[in-house]
Amino acid sequence: MVLLFLWSTALFGAECPSIPEVQSILNRVLKFPVAVKSVAFLKPFNACRVDTASGDTFFLSKDGRFLIEGVLLEVPSLRISEKEFNFFKGKALFSVGRGEELLVFTNPMCRACRDNRKLLKELEKRFKLFFVPVGFEGPEFEAAVSSYCENAAGERFFKLKPPFKLCSLGKLKVWSVEDKLKKLGITGTPVFITEDGEVIVGVDGLKRFLSQN
Repeated sequence: MVLLFLWSTALFGAECPSIPEVQSILNRVLKFPVAVKSVAFLKPFNACRVDTASGDTFFLSKDGRFLIEGVLLEVPSLRISEKEFNFFKGKALFSVGRGEELLVFTNPMCRACRDNRKLLKELEKRFKLFFVPVGFEGPEFEAAVSSYCENAAGERFFKLKPPFKLCSLGKLKVWSVEDKLKKLGITGTPVFITEDGEVIVGVDGLKRFLSQN
């Protein structure tokens, strides 16, 4: 196999990138959706084993820079333009907090967001958060749509529960956001985008960002 060179943010305080981060890397490089089943650190090789739902196995350096594959490719940087930032901002259901603008892509059924509500509340002290509802399948998609349909802003957002209201306008808004995120290789939540266009995948990625900034 040939070494596949990847560029990613340096990782601190973790042996391997999280499953959402690895999923994003593979999606962006391979140009088609890949379902990552597990990521495990292999101490003898100082690398991470990545197993996918389709049975394929990859080996990723723990800093996210090298992947063993059959071709030589470079991972596109996760950064968007000002125009794209304003497009996403225009889809926000509500905003809270003060300071630099930070887009938050999530939905009422996002488990990682529910489990880290305290962290999101802390963000309000430093950033103006714009919550953009998005979900990629099943209950998360329906929850994102329903949040638009029911205008579930503020504290109501994460309290929204089934049965969900699915209106046409809500579906169109979620689809438009989902389509652009998929082009970035993103197929899950949460995702965060800073004012300067840096895209941060997952809660672990957010924590690393906060520790470095």
